[in-house]
Amino acid sequence: MKLFHNFSAAILMTTCPLLAATSPGSPIDIDHVMHVAAKKLGAYDASHPEKTAYPTDAKGATWTTVPPRDWVSGFYPGALWYLHEYAKANKWPDAGKWRGIAERWTAGLEQEQFNDKHHDTGFVIFDSYGNGNRITGNPAYPAIIKRTAQSLASRFLPTTGMIRSWGKKEDMEKFTVIIDNMMNLELIVWAADHGGTLPGGTSDDLRKIATSHADRAINLFFRPDGSTFHVVDLDAKTGAVQKKRTAQGKADDSAWSRGQTWAIYGFAYLYEATGQQRYLDASLKAADYYLAHLPPDFVPPSDFHSDLKGLEFKDSSAAAVAASAFLRLSRIVKDPVLKKKYFDAATSTLKALTSPPYFSEGDDKASLLAYAARNYNEDPNNRLTNTSLIWGDYYLLEALLAYQSIERGEKP
Repeated sequence: MKLFHNFSAAILMTTCPLLAATSPGSPIDIDHVMHVAAKKLGAYDASHPEKTAYPTDAKGATWTTVPPRDWVSGFYPGALWYLHEYAKANKWPDAGKWRGIAERWTAGLEQEQFNDKHHDTGFVIFDSYGNGNRITGNPAYPAIIKRTAQSLASRFLPTTGMIRSWGKKEDMEKFTVIIDNMMNLELIVWAADHGGTLPGGTSDDLRKIATSHADRAINLFFRPDGSTFHVVDLDAKTGAVQKKRTAQGKADDSAWSRGQTWAIYGFAYLYEATGQQRYLDASLKAADYYLAHLPPDFVPPSDFHSDLKGLEFKDSSAAAVAASAFLRLSRIVKDPVLKKKYFDAATSTLKALTSPPYFSEGDDKASLLAYAARNYNEDPNNRLTNTSLIWGDYYLLEALLAYQSIERGEKP
């Protein structure tokens, strides 16, 4: 494993010259970004008194919205919680206001604890109620998180050893899993660690579901070069692989960049939660592929196999997820060389995302980040490319808080 790390570091330094030139202490104006975030997040709240329409994507100054049941709904409340966390820590006089706004938008998601129709209740509930619980200790929040874990775990099928991502639970012909599902395991593990159980079961049952899913994901999603498939279809009766493909990338055998970041982040978290080396190895493998294929500005194209040139084909939201994941890796790896490698990667990414052309301060953009892509698409006018995405803003704020914490020498 040591040889692999040294080899990948050598590739990184030759293919990413900006990283080599970046000093770990380079300043990032976090306070400025947070004040811009307050302006934009506050404007959306003020224009939506009903608190039932959650922002998802925006080509310009107006967010497209979704209802609470959509997988995206937790990111806006989560961003509000991060803003409150920063405001409180930095003694903003209106810190309490941001808590109130976050609480109101979070409350609109309460019924999603019973939603077993998709796997993304981890995003929906843990980004909202999870952050709210962590920051405020609201005694009502843990029960909602633990009930959500039951709903999510009900999509686990023993014959496959995994949690179904898409499709109906009763479908016994096809069982579809996507790499994104790695991000929803955190809610299940948290629930297991805080007394959550399956109906009639134990906390250990929940933990076993999470690790079973992750273990099979290592075997199913990774290619030898460290890139990942987006989608794997299994036979529900036997667990056998039917097809490996993409739904949002360029091609079945290409590397969709945001999917790569889900793998880096999800496996890094699982290592931190379990101490199992195989999860760290998987995260590092995904991270090293990502870094070795980055363009000099540290923001990837929507697919690493894309031949399309120009900012309109980038995905700033993938970069934001990666920045947060790299900061986690910088904290959990033991080797000082690796610590520096991943911290520097996060720093370079955050410098890019908090500067033009990616960072958007003006009223012409609803979001903080421009040039994101929900899907690979060759048409820049397509709604789901050359756009802004709410989860890009969410992970940018998350990464900036983590960056500041590390810079200050605080314990996670």
